[in-house]
Amino acid sequence: MPHIIVEYSRHLEGIVKISDLVQELHESLAAEGIDQASIVSRARVCDYVSIGDLGVNGHMLHTMVLLLEGRDTKTKKKYGEALFKVLKDSIHKKVKNCAVSLELRDMDKETYFH
Repeated sequence: MPHIIVEYSRHLEGIVKISDLVQELHESLAAEGIDQASIVSRARVCDYVSIGDLGVNGHMLHTMVLLLEGRDTKTKKKYGEALFKVLKDSIHKKVKNCAVSLELRDMDKETYFH
C-alpha cells in the first residue's frame, strides 16, 4: 500500500491547488503500474517554514512516497522521476524560488500493519 505524503508551506495555498496536485501525483504513480486502489495520498500544510536565504518568505513543497520494501532501485527511480516531473510542472510554472523535493522510502514488511 503506497503512501504519498505532500508537505507544503501555507504560502502556496491560493497559488497552487493542492488537492489537484495530490490527485495528479496519485494518478501518476498508478500510471507507473501500481494498483490505484492501493495508493493512499494526502497533504499536510506547514504553517511555519524557513527556506534558505528567503527565510519565512520562502515556499516549500516536499513529497514523501512510502513503498513496501522489495522494489529495485531502477523501479523506484522510475517512480520518482515520474512524480518529480508532476511536482516541477505544477510548481515551477506558478512559483519562483520554491524548494521542491521528493523522497522515496521503503517500509519494512514485517513492521507495517494494514
